[in-house]
Amino acid sequence: MQEPLPDTDLVVATPERVSFDYQVAGLGTRGIAQLLDLLIVGGALLAVLIVAISLQAVSGSEAVFSLVMIFGAFIVIFGYFWVSEAFWSGQTIGKKVFRLRAVGDRGEPLTFAQAGIRNVVRIIDFLPYGYGVGLVVLFANGKGKRLGDLAAGTIVVKDSERVALWQLAGGRSIPAPPPPPGAAPAPASYAPATAAEFTLRRLDPDLRRFVSLYARRRPELSLELRAQLASTVQSSLRRAVPEVFASHGPLAALDHLADLERQ
Repeated sequence: MQEPLPDTDLVVATPERVSFDYQVAGLGTRGIAQLLDLLIVGGALLAVLIVAISLQAVSGSEAVFSLVMIFGAFIVIFGYFWVSEAFWSGQTIGKKVFRLRAVGDRGEPLTFAQAGIRNVVRIIDFLPYGYGVGLVVLFANGKGKRLGDLAAGTIVVKDSERVALWQLAGGRSIPAPPPPPGAAPAPASYAPATAAEFTLRRLDPDLRRFVSLYARRRPELSLELRAQLASTVQSSLRRAVPEVFASHGPLAALDHLADLERQ
């Protein structure tokens, strides 16, 4: 399948002067992910239909059938997309499978309100059928945004588990602070490796460099940005410190490794 709109790069900067490089999702990838979501929604609507028919048979009232179908369909359609994106960091099952994610225009995590707005406006995007309005708007603005994205200030990007090191260091490594004047150089240590050193040595080299840069920049980063950074490498963190990750989540795991790095 051809993608009328190819994946393009989007670079955003946070107030902390940390830049993020996103790849905007193309129309073909979004369409396939949407198709999977619609199949799931269709299955849920079929279940609602079965419940409505059963209740009509018990009550003998067509009004009951109509009410169950109207409210059930509304809850399924809007509830699925809204709740999934709000509580699953901008992802539905379809987006998760095809590694897509809805984020704010500046790369910030999707809020509950943004998830609601972009999915309520989905009604207009879908008109007259098959996302006709949404496709016209998406092609017209050239930014990969349907009407719901424009209204909510969001964009769908390709999800990545890794963050390039320049995203933390502004394109260059941050040197360690120089020793105080007159200080003697630290003597070489031949002591056995500590538990912290052993843990750090087992890390993937890319993750180790990431943790080192994060540890240096951590005092300057907001809690929200730190959580976002942790989410981008959560698979690597889960493998590195599974106990901490399972008990406290990705940010705690990243902070744990940063603490070991600074020791």
